[in-house]
Amino acid sequence: MSQTIPATARLARSEVVTSTWTQSAHTWSAALRAADRRHRVVDPAVLAAGLITSLPPQVVVALHRFRTVGSPNNALLLRGVGPVLTDLPATPAAVDPRTTSRVVDAAALLLLALSLPLGEPFTFRSLHGGRLVQHVVPVPGRESTQTGASSTAALDWHVEDGFTDDRCDYFGLLCLRGHPGAVTVLSPARGLDLDPADVATLRAPRYLLVPDDAHDGADTGARIPVPILAGPPEDPEICFGEGDVRLAYPGDHRAAAALRALTAALDRGAVGHELAPGDVLIADNRRTVHGRTTFHPRYDGTDRWLLRTMTCASIRAHRRRGALRALG
Repeated sequence: MSQTIPATARLARSEVVTSTWTQSAHTWSAALRAADRRHRVVDPAVLAAGLITSLPPQVVVALHRFRTVGSPNNALLLRGVGPVLTDLPATPAAVDPRTTSRVVDAAALLLLALSLPLGEPFTFRSLHGGRLVQHVVPVPGRESTQTGASSTAALDWHVEDGFTDDRCDYFGLLCLRGHPGAVTVLSPARGLDLDPADVATLRAPRYLLVPDDAHDGADTGARIPVPILAGPPEDPEICFGEGDVRLAYPGDHRAAAALRALTAALDRGAVGHELAPGDVLIADNRRTVHGRTTFHPRYDGTDRWLLRTMTCASIRAHRRRGALRALG
């Protein structure tokens, strides 16, 4: 991913939904009450389901429309649906913090509630200890990794968990704390400026995808060659990770050239947003790739802090998996 994403490249106006202060306060009050019941409910998604009636109507409508027809960039930004928290604890220095707080539990339940109209939340046992809601924070010593714990290295173009067809259909990011200049970037597969020969190559099973560094103990065995692009030309799907894709056939120079052309096209089609507290960004993990620009953490408890969820849109697939919240 290039670091020169144009500052003017933003989500379409139709992809931004804003809640009023009164709506946000009503939703947050319900989330706090739900957090108080967290220790009595085994499945947090069940508890979060009770919050759906507290969501602003325009948010529920936007989520339904997003699931059924998508959007120009296959992303949705919900502004003000979460509050700007003044009683937030220090940003953890690990992706698997051992302790939590009422406000963080409430924010996690709110994010789950926003995910439920899109499908069923889930995760992988090999990812962040199998947490259903994951913490995306800068971690000392991991600044240059290709994971959500990085900071001083750009997070390259990727989809979540492209190595498996069980990857999520959507992911959501809720911002607890932002960082000036830390821009989340997305690039949709729709409308890529690619030569037809490159498109044909990328639609052929000439590539392998491996688990990224965030997975602990994921299967890294034999892989089946897969295409990078699939689906109808007018609304294609993409499965790609700059650091996770390999050539299925060594010496396949045509496939390698198509990958280079794809990365350049994704850079040209990128849109960016600097997440602010209270923002929730939802993206179609089958139709977009995403990344993040660099930033310099302070490690003083005030660093960037996001929560993340992943959603399976197919209830049939979820049931076939045994309705498991953690796969693997």
